[in-house]
Amino acid sequence: MAMKFENERFNGKKFSLWKLKIKAILRKDDCLAAISEMPADFTDNNKWNEMDENAIADLHLALADEVLSSIEEKKTAKEIWDHLTKLYEAKSLHNTIFLKRKLYCTLFGCQNLLQ
Repeated sequence: MAMKFENERFNGKKFSLWKLKIKAILRKDDCLAAISEMPADFTDNNKWNEMDENAIADLHLALADEVLSSIEEKKTAKEIWDHLTKLYEAKSLHNTIFLKRKLYCTLFGCQNLLQ
């Protein structure tokens, strides 16, 4: 029985959640590798091109129009992925502080700081 997935298209908000979901879709469609460099030992260019085209289709269908227009010049799934990551992945002060707290709590056992 095939399952139907309905995901909200990425509109520039909550990138980390969208990234998690789209990776699951790419994995399900056997094209997750396309958002990375082609492995040196991968010799079947036709298979890689098919995987890349499927990944591009998944990415295009998972983006809202305003985000889609920002990647229309990108030719590969990796180019699209890298561009979206550069634009939307949070590297804010808030995230830095949260990650430092998480590290300190892991090292020193202060769980109440993570709440």
